[in-house]
Amino acid sequence: MPFVSLQGCFRAVTLIVTALLLGLCPYNAEAAPRRGQPAPPFKTFSIKGQPVSTEGLKGSVVLLDFWATWCPPCRESIPHLAELHRKYSKQGLVIIGMSVDEGGERTVKEYAENHAIPYQIVMASGRIGSDYGVRALPVLYVIDKNGLVREQIMGFSDQAGKVIENLVKKLLNEK
Repeated sequence: MPFVSLQGCFRAVTLIVTALLLGLCPYNAEAAPRRGQPAPPFKTFSIKGQPVSTEGLKGSVVLLDFWATWCPPCRESIPHLAELHRKYSKQGLVIIGMSVDEGGERTVKEYAENHAIPYQIVMASGRIGSDYGVRALPVLYVIDKNGLVREQIMGFSDQAGKVIENLVKKLLNEK
C-alpha cells in the first residue's frame, strides 16, 4: 500500500469539497473571459466599506484573486500576493481578493485581520463568480491597464507566483 501523507489527503479532500461546492453554484465556465477580452464589469464594496469597481480600476494593473479562507492553496498564495502588493502597489498594481466564502463577511474580515492582508478584500457575489466562470479555487485573473484579461491562473505554486510577478512587471511597464 503506497504511503500517503496527511497533508496530501487533506489537500485532496479540499479539492474534492471545492469542486462539489462550486459545482452546486450557478457558475458558468464558458462565461470565463479569455485572454485579450475585456474583464467583466463589477461594482461592489470591500469588507472595509470602500467602493470597488472595474471602472475605478482603469489605468491600473489588476490581480483579481478568487479565494476562500478554508482553501489551503488559497491561503498559500496570500503571502505571495501580499509581497507583490508591497513591491508594486505604488507603481500601479491593485490586488483584490474576491472571497467566495459562504461563512459571510465576518469570517473573512477576521481572517484578513489575523493574517494582515494588506490589499483589498471583497465578498464576491454569485454574479461576479459567474461572470468570471469561477469553478475551482484559487483562480487569479491578471488584467492590464486597459481592462483586458491578460492571463488566468488556476491553482497556486511558487512557480505560479513567479509567473504572476514577471507578468505584473511587464504590464506595469506597458504604456
